Amino acid sequence: MKQINIAEQAISKTVANGLLLDAYGALLTERQRQYLSLFYEEDLSLAEIADQFDISRQAVHDTIRHGEAQLREYEAALHLVAKDRERSRAVEELQRLTGNTSRINELLEQLL
Repeated sequence: MKQINIAEQAISKTVANGLLLDAYGALLTERQRQYLSLFYEEDLSLAEIADQFDISRQAVHDTIRHGEAQLREYEAALHLVAKDRERSRAVEELQRLTGNTSRINELLEQLL
């Protein structure tokens, strides 16, 4: 049971960091953006990224951790991911409450 919880937390962290990267990636340094993208979107290991850039695994690790910290700081200040999540929940609730009225659903989808 503990292993499943740990795996769920790892997946949740990966998804959360992917969302943060989508929202704020342009604000990172080019190197941070590249490493985070390879790590979270391409699922490369630290060693694979290190080999690709001919640097140490530790350097990749440090850059990714600093990039993650930056992403969390941006979200703490701007709340773009949280607001998007709230908007999505509100649209889903409105769709549920309005039933299957196609024009209303089209407009709600545009809000997303």
